[in-house]
Amino acid sequence: MAKKSYQETPKLTDADLGKDPLLVSVMGDFDRARSYVKDNYQSVWEDCFKAYNAIRTRRGYSGVADDFIPEVFSIVESLKAAIAGSKPKFKYMPLDEEQEQDTEVLNALVDYYWSLNNMTEKMLNWVGDMIIYGNGVFMVTWDTTQPYICHIPLSDFFVDPTATHINRPEERGYAKYAGYRYLTSIEQLRAKKMFDVKTGELVDMYKNLDQINTTGTGSDESDDTDKTRKEQLLGSTLGKDASKNQIEIIEYYSAKKKIIIANRSVVIFEGDNPFQRKEKKVTDIIMVNGEPQKATHTIPGIQGFLPFAILRNYTDSNLFYARGDVEVLIPIQEALNDTSSQKRDNLAYALNNMWQIDPRFKHLAEQIESMPGAVFPIPKGALTPIDKQDVSPAADTEIARLTQAMRTASAADAAVQGVSQKFSRTTATEISAQLNQASTRFTTKVQNLEDEGFAQLARLLYKCIQIFVTKEIAVRITGKTGTMWKDYNPDRYTGEYQPRVILEASAQAEASQMAQAVQVAAQFGMNNPLVNQEVLLRKIFTSIFPDSPKDDIDELLTPPAPPIMGGDGQAVDPSLTQNPNTQVMPGGADAMINGTGAPAGATARGKATQSGTQGGGGKGTAVGNNPRVRASQPSTTLQNRVIPGR
Repeated sequence: MAKKSYQETPKLTDADLGKDPLLVSVMGDFDRARSYVKDNYQSVWEDCFKAYNAIRTRRGYSGVADDFIPEVFSIVESLKAAIAGSKPKFKYMPLDEEQEQDTEVLNALVDYYWSLNNMTEKMLNWVGDMIIYGNGVFMVTWDTTQPYICHIPLSDFFVDPTATHINRPEERGYAKYAGYRYLTSIEQLRAKKMFDVKTGELVDMYKNLDQINTTGTGSDESDDTDKTRKEQLLGSTLGKDASKNQIEIIEYYSAKKKIIIANRSVVIFEGDNPFQRKEKKVTDIIMVNGEPQKATHTIPGIQGFLPFAILRNYTDSNLFYARGDVEVLIPIQEALNDTSSQKRDNLAYALNNMWQIDPRFKHLAEQIESMPGAVFPIPKGALTPIDKQDVSPAADTEIARLTQAMRTASAADAAVQGVSQKFSRTTATEISAQLNQASTRFTTKVQNLEDEGFAQLARLLYKCIQIFVTKEIAVRITGKTGTMWKDYNPDRYTGEYQPRVILEASAQAEASQMAQAVQVAAQFGMNNPLVNQEVLLRKIFTSIFPDSPKDDIDELLTPPAPPIMGGDGQAVDPSLTQNPNTQVMPGGADAMINGTGAPAGATARGKATQSGTQGGGGKGTAVGNNPRVRASQPSTTLQNRVIPGR
């Protein structure tokens, strides 16, 4: 008889399961999915976890030193920050002209739900699993009034092994079932309630809780949960003991059913898949020739779907699970660790002197030590140091080569990691070519993530809104002018909308390309008499400020009104004109009032307003120079009578 492997999950027979057909069917699917993962992926995922956490897996050199250079950790964190370091932008676009074209409210509603879920940490875990293991798993559920997005550990997720994707139910290769497992307590299960539509009361959500064996989870050591396995790999002593009084829950979804099993032996919930909707007819009141008329339109149904969004890295069209960056980097990382360990051992060997002694004085060998001020009673030349070669330069070259190979393999070049190119013999042209190539690869990776994993997540959010939001709700829209509220009407947004998700990395790449195009256009178009300058500037400002409203662009392109000029060539005070929109040219106000601008005495108006002590007709401090006084003097009084003879 062949020896049974301790890693093999024991198969439950019909007798063990009490011959419950539903339990037999669900556990059969679960066992097939788990066996597929354990036979093909589990060991690779464990090695990837160890490499990320600086645990050696494949030693090629066994010496005194055992170095681990955390280059994998550096690359993973750099890629994670570049991809998930900012909030994605969701935009939904209609697929036909009969749908609601204005999706501003829908986009704002999804952004609002996103902020309620505190997605920063969840996004980092989701993207991190994709980089490390090749696959990240999100689950979208509905919690009373809003969607709830939770991160599912990859080792606790299971899916139909014959599937190739989980994008759209109508596409070939869509998974027949999927689910996940987790640990909980019997108290938490008893506290869970749900609303009974028939009675209108809250009732217990789970059944058969008294049949659950609470002394164990029902799984063997080879099928531990993700948390337990990681605790053991990191050296924790509480990983297995902590789950003794907990219950393993398997949550199973198909296109039509949702089934929950406790400890692999008791069905505690069975119901329809909540993520589906039947077709329904809605009656509206419309005005025809000024009279209200009833009109009926059909809201299409939503086919049952699996509420999981999978973010995959390097995919194969015939396989569901993808490869991660760490799997590719592990052999190079271990070679890097071996080289560093050899260098340290060589340095220790070179820095500790060893001696060669004349055989005639071998009886004094035990007395000879490398210490300052030592005196040995032997003739000159009887004791000589053994020559040792220092391999540090060659080791440093090899370490640099391996490090660069890891960055090249993962497209995490020096620019992405924030490392400057110092003391390098590489020319500027070569560096530019390398960065452009790495940028192209990284941009392609980000676009693939946007089109698959993030698009799946956006599609799930929209479908959950269609299913569970049945009444009008007020949606907060924040813009430049402040916060305003608009109503979301679920009957207006029917049918399929195409989601487009834009990550910050993709937006930056598009902005960089646009900036280069704008620079070339400005170089050839500015001040060119053959080019419409206003149209050119509008395109330039629109590309530089893509999020600015049209009113702001119009304001930038509106020339100021020309100032009113006086007869002496100076600007006239707008308050003296009848036009309330009169503008004063720069410096005009200072020139008129002799303010903080240029000295007014040198201008024509300044000369006209000089004081009386400076000459001219201005007002002075002397009484005789006062205009009112001088006007009443005889020499300046107008003669009203006619003098004969004149």
